Amino acid sequence: MPLTPARWHAQPLRQLAGLPGLLRRAKPEDMLDYGRGLGQATKDLTEPSADFLNGPIGPRRRWTWTIASLADLKQIRAAHGGTINDVVLAAITAAFRDLLAQRRELSDGLVVRSLVPVSVRGPDEGGAVTNRVSAVLANLPVGEADPLRRLGLIRQEMDQLKHTHQAVSAEVLTGMLGLAAPLWLALATQAAYRTRQRLVQTVTTNVPGPRRPLYVLGRPLTELHPYVPIGNAVRISIAILSYVDSVSFGVTADYDSSPDLDVFIEGIQCGLVELKRARPM
Repeated sequence: MPLTPARWHAQPLRQLAGLPGLLRRAKPEDMLDYGRGLGQATKDLTEPSADFLNGPIGPRRRWTWTIASLADLKQIRAAHGGTINDVVLAAITAAFRDLLAQRRELSDGLVVRSLVPVSVRGPDEGGAVTNRVSAVLANLPVGEADPLRRLGLIRQEMDQLKHTHQAVSAEVLTGMLGLAAPLWLALATQAAYRTRQRLVQTVTTNVPGPRRPLYVLGRPLTELHPYVPIGNAVRISIAILSYVDSVSFGVTADYDSSPDLDVFIEGIQCGLVELKRARPM
């Protein structure tokens, strides 16, 4: 049934009426941890970020990819701790560091702020195909020269974001928007893409893919590469997808502002080599 103007005005009231229920579903200890972590998350937003990476987006795109061995990522994780996702973010951080150095924009203490999608599915929803996905903002420490120190900083931040449930607020917002009138969603989307933002410099999404080979018309699928779009002043986005025993990094960039995307791709591989050769601290 189409929404009348009267229903558009009534819809936000229903949203607010349902908010206490959303909050009640969160455990008290989780909300306490969230409140404690909110101060640190707010502080992280004040760190100097490479907002000069943001800018207008043209009509053309560059897309390229590189592949890493899943065994190598596991070896790095086993040697230095953390998760596979931490190792992946560390490699991307090294790539941004090389890119900024190439552009003569690198400085100590600088971060590249990335939007990192995360799952907020419950323990009983493993493997379920749902839209229960939120996101956190992670500071990639491109200003840190030591590769193990970079990995340690990323691991520390991602652990803090997980333990203090910083994705909860986005989950509540998603729950509210899921009931919003289509007109409101359309207006919000248009406003977001017309507003130039400098808070987020990139998007980094890591999705586990099939662990068994896939076939098309009886022929084996040898490689699988991901793609993620760019937009709203974000000129470079990275998608990571595992397939059998390999991990593919698919990088999308604005064509006009990223003629040096090969530096970024090489930086991913160099970052992994640095971590693989580094001696555990």
